[in-house]
Amino acid sequence: MKTIENVNASQVKDRISSVSRPQNLLAKHFILVRQSDVVMQQARFGQPMRLNERRFLHILNGQAVYRINLLDYTLRQGDFLVLPPDTIVEVVSISDDYAVEALLIIDLSGIDHETAKRLFPVDVLRLSLSEEDVRRVGAYFDLLSVQIAREEHSDSAISFLILSMMADMNKLQQTLASSCSHRKLSRSEEIMSRFVTLLRQYGTRERNIPFYASQLAITANHLSDVVRQQSGLSVMDWLNRTTITEAKVLLKHSDLMIYEIGERLNFPEPTAFNRYFKKHVGMTPLEYRENN
Repeated sequence: MKTIENVNASQVKDRISSVSRPQNLLAKHFILVRQSDVVMQQARFGQPMRLNERRFLHILNGQAVYRINLLDYTLRQGDFLVLPPDTIVEVVSISDDYAVEALLIIDLSGIDHETAKRLFPVDVLRLSLSEEDVRRVGAYFDLLSVQIAREEHSDSAISFLILSMMADMNKLQQTLASSCSHRKLSRSEEIMSRFVTLLRQYGTRERNIPFYASQLAITANHLSDVVRQQSGLSVMDWLNRTTITEAKVLLKHSDLMIYEIGERLNFPEPTAFNRYFKKHVGMTPLEYRENN
């Protein structure tokens, strides 16, 4: 039986130790990666990954498309991303000149839970930075490098520096949000947003359109029309994406038996799960597990 395999801090530390470059810094509670090839080594196209720890990404060059919690994000130079724990990420594409620096936060030493909860977003935060903001974020990363590289560094000092950076990003996000506050979501945009939220809550077990239409108090036909208009995908496309993403994560990163995964995903019997997975992925769950 496979042992549980998570995309976590220990794996990143192993990658960095094997590369052994001064730009990549390890500490007990933090990992700072400024050498993009370490990040690239973790990128497995088409393989969703569940991240255990909170991460910051700062895009330095090029372009990438990440599927994050079912939604596609096109990331470009100057973008800054905060990924909370338990985020599911799938790399869709990366340009040849893609470069990124990343901070992985295992624990905020000396910071009380309520302070961290207040400052860090519960959902994905994506900001497109101005040139001035890019320089400021770069300065934060430089300061973090200096602090973490110190032989007797202070975890508390590093934690407070990270909090300062996060507070700065929150202020920027609030400024950007206020500049767009005059525009309210249309009814269709609101339905789409609520539908995606419902997918995260129920999507791995509920795969029928009437269920979501009922939750939104609209007809199934209206939901189908809105989702197609807003996303270019059908409701079933979204439901299948949700189920297949979770199935891939469980096949890759858990020691659950395949029939147990089928049960968790609310399939009536193992053969139904096998047929469903093969239809959408092109191979059986067992073949996928062994080939990945």
